[in-house]
Amino acid sequence: MNALIVGVAGTHSTGKSTFCEELKHTLEAKGVKVATIPSFGRLAVEQGIPLLTQHTYDSTMWFIDRTLEAQGLACSSAEVVLVDRPILDALAYWNAATDYRQAPASTGETERVYALVSGRLQEYCAIVATKLDTSIPLGPKRDNNLLFRELVDSHLHRLLESQAISHQLLTPAAKGSLMSSLSNQLLSQLGYK
Repeated sequence: MNALIVGVAGTHSTGKSTFCEELKHTLEAKGVKVATIPSFGRLAVEQGIPLLTQHTYDSTMWFIDRTLEAQGLACSSAEVVLVDRPILDALAYWNAATDYRQAPASTGETERVYALVSGRLQEYCAIVATKLDTSIPLGPKRDNNLLFRELVDSHLHRLLESQAISHQLLTPAAKGSLMSSLSNQLLSQLGYK
């Protein structure tokens, strides 16, 4: 089965998971088989994998590997796979972490991660990117380092622009229209009436 993969990217507490859940319900109401790939943050904490401001090359590759593995498994049984934190997010978080710590990554590591991410992005039929709105309160038990959240948001949008990655912007004001247009796009691609 050739599932349609949608990536929903952005810094934490910007509405990604809520959007994925609502899109999943919308599509399932039409009879579509949907799988959701959640963030691997909790698993990373359990396994002692560095994250947030402590992201490293190795932890970035760990997140990318987990996401790609989960996507592959989900594609075997779903028509649509919603990825809450696509591989692009791992790169944005790593760039933000190295910027935050003022400890640039080596050129070789950077080239390897960029090559891997850019080589796999064509698997996504749509990329949705949130935009940080600091007036929206953080979710419970979320990292409240505003500077780091802003860096992640900045690096994500810089990546989208510099790599010319086609994407749709998710903001609170645009959520309803984006939900409608994206669900219609997916239903049409799947041949649903």
